[in-house]
Amino acid sequence: MGGLNENTNAIVGYSSSTTGLGHTDQHTRSSQAGNAITTLTLVGWATSTQGKPLSLRLTREEPPAVVPVREWRGEVLPNGPPARPQSSLPAPGTNELVVTVAEQLGAGRCGSVFAVDTLRLTDPNNPKIRLLYPQPPHLPELVIKVADAEHEDSLKHEAAIYNEMEPLQGVSIPRAYGFFTAELDPDTIVPSLSSDVSPTTATPRRLSILLLERLGEMLPLGQKLPEEGDLWDVFRDLARLGIEQTDIRYSNILEAPTSEYTLPGQVCPFHGCVHAYRIIDFDSARKTDLTLKRHYYNTLGYLGPILEGMKNNIVLEPWDIKGSTGTRPSAL
Repeated sequence: MGGLNENTNAIVGYSSSTTGLGHTDQHTRSSQAGNAITTLTLVGWATSTQGKPLSLRLTREEPPAVVPVREWRGEVLPNGPPARPQSSLPAPGTNELVVTVAEQLGAGRCGSVFAVDTLRLTDPNNPKIRLLYPQPPHLPELVIKVADAEHEDSLKHEAAIYNEMEPLQGVSIPRAYGFFTAELDPDTIVPSLSSDVSPTTATPRRLSILLLERLGEMLPLGQKLPEEGDLWDVFRDLARLGIEQTDIRYSNILEAPTSEYTLPGQVCPFHGCVHAYRIIDFDSARKTDLTLKRHYYNTLGYLGPILEGMKNNIVLEPWDIKGSTGTRPSAL
């Protein structure tokens, strides 16, 4: 990450406005709100068929609200799924974020995750807003989760789940900065979105990206997890909003970010502390009417064996767990 700005006067008025430019929460008024960025530009990641570097310009798209699932059986809430918390976001901003794509960090069913380096943040409606190499307190380190046309609906669903859990962003899950899409020209080539094919491939004609806060390291192996109770509380946070993480696995639990380029964790609204862990990967998550007790037992069936395996330096996948179908926990 580079320095904040070549000229600090170039961000006059930046922190004095909260209309799409930042929260008024405890970390700082100049932090970017989750809806502040309307355009995401990736510089030099794609190429033409002649090998010329291209910039991809993606536009923010708001996913439809999550449709809750009612079980109607077992241990369920009498009044249905919890209501979605009221949003505390300001009016949407009109900022453009320009980034370069760095190393690939992971890949899964829905898409691939890449680190990005932020180059500049501007507002076309306000020439005074020009922040070069934005970093805290304005933006944390970021990643992009990238999906092709075939998996766009799954990534869009994940974006909707992040919106549903807005009060937990920076608390129990990463901060989310938007879902972005673009139609691609026929001769545009981007790095592969899958780890099991060649490094480059002709891209589907539509690309979707979820812009997220970069988190910390994988959980340590060969020892009892420090602050194990805190991790259970993180899952309880999700349950209080009715969210069931149906893909509980080792790789979907990370430590909270600790680098100098991160924003401080928010105080949990349910536990009154700053959590040490974060949950990720919600493309198959759902909102349900299950009770907190049933959420706990569903989580226990997967998280319990995973934590025990970690003590013995073993990473258990969902299909390795006895009685598991390798999919979502039973609601019964």
